[in-house]
Amino acid sequence: MISTTSEAWTTAWRWCLGVLVVCGFVLLPNGAAAQTANSLQSIDPADGSSLPVSPTVITLSFNQELADDDALTLSLACNNELQNTGLPEVDPDGLIVTVAVNTPVPRGTCFVSWFLKDGLGTTITQSTSSFGVTSDPPAGAVPGVTTTTGPFIQVPAVTASPDTTAGEENPGSTGGALWLGRMLSTLGILVIFGSLTLISIGWPEGPEYVVTVRFLRAVWLVALLGTVLYLIAFAADFGGTSFGAAMSPNAWLDLKDAGWEGRGALLRLAFVAASGWVAMRPERIIDPQSAMLAWGIPGAALVTVALSRVSGPAAPIGFLVGVAHVLAVAIWFGGAALVARVVLAGPGEEDLVQATRAFSRVSVPAMLVAAISGVIQVIRLDGGELFSSSHGRVVLLKVIAVAAMLAVALAARQQVTLRLDRAHELTVPLADRFRRAFGAEAALGVVVLAFSGWMLTLTPARVDPYAGEVYLPALAFNDEASGLEAKVFIGPGTVGLNGLKVEVEQPPDGITNFTLRFVPPIGSNAFTVQQAIPLTTWGTAILMTSEGLPFNVPGTWTLELSASTSTGVIENATYTFAVTDVNGQYVTIPPSNTGAPVQTEVIDQTTTTAPFATTPPTAPPSAPGATDPTG
Repeated sequence: MISTTSEAWTTAWRWCLGVLVVCGFVLLPNGAAAQTANSLQSIDPADGSSLPVSPTVITLSFNQELADDDALTLSLACNNELQNTGLPEVDPDGLIVTVAVNTPVPRGTCFVSWFLKDGLGTTITQSTSSFGVTSDPPAGAVPGVTTTTGPFIQVPAVTASPDTTAGEENPGSTGGALWLGRMLSTLGILVIFGSLTLISIGWPEGPEYVVTVRFLRAVWLVALLGTVLYLIAFAADFGGTSFGAAMSPNAWLDLKDAGWEGRGALLRLAFVAASGWVAMRPERIIDPQSAMLAWGIPGAALVTVALSRVSGPAAPIGFLVGVAHVLAVAIWFGGAALVARVVLAGPGEEDLVQATRAFSRVSVPAMLVAAISGVIQVIRLDGGELFSSSHGRVVLLKVIAVAAMLAVALAARQQVTLRLDRAHELTVPLADRFRRAFGAEAALGVVVLAFSGWMLTLTPARVDPYAGEVYLPALAFNDEASGLEAKVFIGPGTVGLNGLKVEVEQPPDGITNFTLRFVPPIGSNAFTVQQAIPLTTWGTAILMTSEGLPFNVPGTWTLELSASTSTGVIENATYTFAVTDVNGQYVTIPPSNTGAPVQTEVIDQTTTTAPFATTPPTAPPSAPGATDPTG
C-alpha cells in the first residue's frame, strides 16, 4: 500500500513539474526568464535644462535592450506648437534611441512626450520632460517635413484575394483549417471534461465498461489531432506563411507573440496532450490518490478554451465569465455525448439508470449557467449591435441553435423524470428512446460549436479597434503604369490628430517605398507630414486617430502618393482634401510674397473630388471641389 501511494505521488509530481515547465516556457517572453520592464535611464536634453540654441537631436537611453518589434513614438512641442522631428533611430546595441530635430525650435519652453510599445501595442513605458531654449532660431528657418511613425494595424484586404503570379508560392487560405481544428479541439476538450464529471459524480461504474474507455480514448485523439491542426493553421495565419511551412513546431512558438489567444493555443496543446493520462485510464478520476490531477489537467485544457476571446471591454471579467461558460457547456454537452454514445448504447442494470438520472440533475443548472454567461458575453462584446455586425448576426444564428438544443434537452429531462423515476433497469425500448433524444441534443451541440468557431473568426462590434473611426470619403488611386489600385481614407478631417486607412487591392505583392505626404495649405506655417505605409502586398493598414497624423492648420491640404511596384513607379500622385477647424469650417490662405499681414477667407466645408494625377498640380485648387488643372 505504501509503495502504491508513493508511486502515485511520484507520478503526480512529475506531471505537475512538466506542466509548470511548459507553462513557464509559453508565458515568458522569448522563452526566457521574466524580466523587469524596460525603463528610461537618461534623456538629452535633460529634464529642466536650459539650452542657448535649439538641439539638433533628442537622445533617450534605456536600461535594457529594445526588442526588434518595440516601437517608440516621440513628439516635441514648443510654445504649444508641434515641432518637426524625424524617425527614431536605434543604435546597434538597442539601448540608445535618437530622434532628429529637423527644424530649429523657437525660443521658449519645449515639452518632449514619448511612449514605448511592444509588438502587441502594449505600452511598456512612457514619460514627459521639458527643456528651455534661450535664443531665437536662425533667420530664414522654415518648417520642414515631419515623418510620423504611428503603430499601424494591418488586417486582411477587404476585397477578394487576387491571383498570384506564376511561379510564386501561394500561402493559401487557412481559414477553413483554423475553424475545423479549433472546433474539433474544443469539442474533444468539452466531451472529455463533461464525461469525467459525470463518471465522478454519478457513474463510478463507468470505467469498468470497455465501451467507456474506447469512447474517451477516441475523443482524446480527436481533441489532440484537432489541436495540432488548429495550431498549424493559427501559426500559418499569424506568420503569413503556407500551411506546409507552419507544420514545423518552430513556427508554433511564434504564437507566443500573438497575445493571449496565441499563448492559450500553445497551452491548449500541452494540456490536451497531458489529458491522455486520464483518458487512457478514466478510473483515475474516482481514485482519491489521483483524482486531483485527473481533474486538474482536463480542467486546465478547458480554461485555455476561454482564452480564445479575452479582448474587448472588461477583459478580466470577460475571461472569468468565459471560464464559467465553457465549464457549464462541458458539463452539459460533454455529459450528453457520453450518455448518448455510451450509457444508452444498450440495455443494462441499475447503474445505467442512475447515470442517466445524475446527468439530468446536474445538466439543468449547467444549462442555466451557460445561458446567463453567454448573454453576459454577448452584451460585453456586441452590445446592441447584433443586426449591424457580422459577428452579431452569427450570434443570432447561434441563439436559434441553442434554443433548439434547450427545447430538446428539457423535453428529454421531463421524460427521464417520468419514466426512470422508479425504474431499476434500462430496457431496450427505454434505451432506444432516450438514446435518440440525447443524441439529438448532442448533435445540436455540435451545430452550436460550429457557430461558436465561426464567431471566433469575426470581430465583435465592441472589440473592433477601429469601429469608431470616422473618415472622409475615399481618395482613390488607380495607376495603369504601376498597376497600383489603392484607396486612402483620412479622418475625421479636423485640426489635430487624424486617423488613416489605406486599402490596396492591386498588385498582390511587390510593393515597395509606399509613402504618403500631406502638404499643408500654401501660405501656412505648418510642416509637411510624411508617412511610410507598411504594406508590401495587397491588404489594409490602419492608423488610429489617437496615434494619427498631426494636421495643425485648417485649409486645403494636398495628399501626394508615391510607390514602386514590379511593373512601374507612381510618384507624387495627388488629391486635395479639406481640414476644418472645430466649428466645421476651413480657411484658405493665399500666397503672400510681401511682409503684409496674411488675409484669410472662411469657406463652408465641402468634400474634395479632385481628379487623379501622376504629377503634382501647378497650383492647388482654391477651394475643395475645384478641378485640378493637370487633370
